[in-house]
Amino acid sequence: MERNSRKTIKNTKAGAVLCPVCCVECIKVRFDCEIDGIEIQDVEALRCPKCEEEKFSPEQIEKIIEKIKIKQDQK
Repeated sequence: MERNSRKTIKNTKAGAVLCPVCCVECIKVRFDCEIDGIEIQDVEALRCPKCEEEKFSPEQIEKIIEKIKIKQDQK
């Protein structure tokens, strides 16, 4: 299937977030990561199942920032 084809876009759910690289519907994932030496658990993101590019919504970014602030306050 061609990249960014209409057929790919047509087969996605209404309101779905598409990968800007592959034009494939992203899926929600949760994982642990380290940001600036601070371990953050249970981070939510949207990931492309094809190229594995990860995207964050504004709400997800706010939650990550809150988790970082809590960890910094605990130091």
